[in-house]
Amino acid sequence: MTETPRIDEDAATASAPRRSILLSGLGFYRLSVRRRQQLMYVFLGSLLAHVVGLIAFGGWVVMRPQPEEVTIFRTPPPVRTYEPRKLEHKVKVKNRQRSSSRPAMLPRLVAMTPSRVSLPEIKADPKLIHTTFQPKFKAVSGKGLGAGLGTGYGTHGFGSGMQTYDFFGIRARGEKVAVLVDVSVSMVQPERGGVPGYMAVKQRLGQVVDALPDTALFNVIAFADAAEAMEPDLVLANDTHRANAKRFLRPFNLDGNWGLSSGNVSQSRVGLKAAGGTTRLDLAISAALKMQADTILIISDGIPRVGKTLSEEQMEAHQERLKAWNVANAKTMSNWDSKWGGGQGVAERVWVPPPANWKPPKPNKKTKKQIEKERADAKLPPREGQSRGGGGGGVPRPPQGHWKVVHARGYAPRPSPPGAPKPGMWTLNDFIKHITMLHGEYYKPAGLPEPQVHSIGYAIDKEGHRFLHALSKQYKGQYRRVARVR
Repeated sequence: MTETPRIDEDAATASAPRRSILLSGLGFYRLSVRRRQQLMYVFLGSLLAHVVGLIAFGGWVVMRPQPEEVTIFRTPPPVRTYEPRKLEHKVKVKNRQRSSSRPAMLPRLVAMTPSRVSLPEIKADPKLIHTTFQPKFKAVSGKGLGAGLGTGYGTHGFGSGMQTYDFFGIRARGEKVAVLVDVSVSMVQPERGGVPGYMAVKQRLGQVVDALPDTALFNVIAFADAAEAMEPDLVLANDTHRANAKRFLRPFNLDGNWGLSSGNVSQSRVGLKAAGGTTRLDLAISAALKMQADTILIISDGIPRVGKTLSEEQMEAHQERLKAWNVANAKTMSNWDSKWGGGQGVAERVWVPPPANWKPPKPNKKTKKQIEKERADAKLPPREGQSRGGGGGGVPRPPQGHWKVVHARGYAPRPSPPGAPKPGMWTLNDFIKHITMLHGEYYKPAGLPEPQVHSIGYAIDKEGHRFLHALSKQYKGQYRRVARVR
């Protein structure tokens, strides 16, 4: 019983060296060779199986899309049901008629006695025809015979095309011209030549009107604090209307008729709204666009000062601020009213006598004429004791006594609510927006393009120079700065 376990232990101890021999040295090499042979056989078998499958599947794929035979049906040629000689004869007749110089026969209306045929009466003035038809032709110069109306008068006759004219050195052209003239008092300032210089401006404007072609339509619009048009619409450039234009411009800034405070041009119902101002170029442009002018000529000496209006949103916001302020300051205002009695008796007038030790100033080394000239150049009133005519000898008068308003001690003004916001003045973008809105109202329905704007800056300042230059550039016009007209 005790020997059997020993035999097993001996067997185990004998097999352990054998396993160690197989796993190292020559045994490991033989084992690895056998394994590699097995893997090689498996790889070759798998490769062969894939090649066979690929050949079989590829052949099926290649043979499957072979096109089937398509059956084509062809129709037989048509059977001729006419004789060839008859068709040949007909073709020869047609060719001979085409080559013949004889005019083709057309239906005509023939009257045996033409004097008995009465035409309908044309109730229109052959010299002036108004029409809404606006053909888009390119302006060219040339000679041509116009079509008559049947009454013995032609619409144009022998004449030239669209002409060019000189607007203070600008070569402009147009068939519907609006001349916008600044008549504000600043146009007759000494640095601009005074009244004689402005008379030269009006004379040059008369030459511009005279240079308009006879077929052109025009109007003259003056503007300052208001705007006034010569006619309510464009008129034909005949001798009568040219004379009326010169007569319209003649009285401005002459014989006490300084500037323009009221006119016949009102604010347009379309476009931006204005709250008054000076140099109302907006009114003049609105009138010109309402007349559908294709060329606008402007002469001015400064930038237009046109006030903006508050929008509905701004007014609503201001009303809300007022309500909030009244609620927050209700107690403060009530206390002020109770203390100062609503503002009654809080101030009194006190007489302030003249100073007793007043002495006249020492005489100036400058002469009286030099002093008065300096004050006149500075736009100051005459000195005390000196009339505008130069009387009084230039001796200043002693100061006089005066009344002064004195409030009670501890008085403070009553709190006041915040004022409405200041909308400011029109800018160049506002003018462009205004013109765009008017163009959409008066020009687009008729298929007309935007007008061309030419501007003259008459001894203009830098701000006005930049404005007019940019406005003319925006509307494909020219701009020129003129220092003085002689």
